[in-house]
Amino acid sequence: MIRIALLASIALAGCSGPASAPAQPLPFDHSLHVNIQLGEDKLACVACHTGVEQGSHAGLPPLTTCLRCHMRPQGDPPSEKERRVRMAVADGGPFRWIQVTRNPGHVFFSHAAHVSLAKIECAECHGDVSTWSAPPTRPEEKLESMSKCMSCHRERGASNSCGTCHQ
Repeated sequence: MIRIALLASIALAGCSGPASAPAQPLPFDHSLHVNIQLGEDKLACVACHTGVEQGSHAGLPPLTTCLRCHMRPQGDPPSEKERRVRMAVADGGPFRWIQVTRNPGHVFFSHAAHVSLAKIECAECHGDVSTWSAPPTRPEEKLESMSKCMSCHRERGASNSCGTCHQ
């Protein structure tokens, strides 16, 4: 009996929440990037996450996107993190950001429908990324909750029929 209780407690401990994501290949700092002033505007999410407005997936940017600004050092003194970006590109090896939030296979989500059609700001779902000094280590709770999605759909008059998101 004790053995069964012990096994059950071990199994439940393994289900106590999402595990932390593995470390990203580079220590990306959203707060530094989204607070950059570009004339009268700040750097927009869509500058790097290019699929947001037209596609289902926002996508994680390739390093070549980083080089649009970081081909040459941007600071004085030059940043070690920035040098690592250029070195990773020069190495030419495989480079992939590690996706932290992923919908289950039975859930369909279109960024374009939410961003371009519904005009929802990124922060409504992803939170205030201007405070993120490191990449996220776990999915935003709001993005894993069917009830939160359904509540938002109700507030905006969007369909909550199963076929809207489950295909």
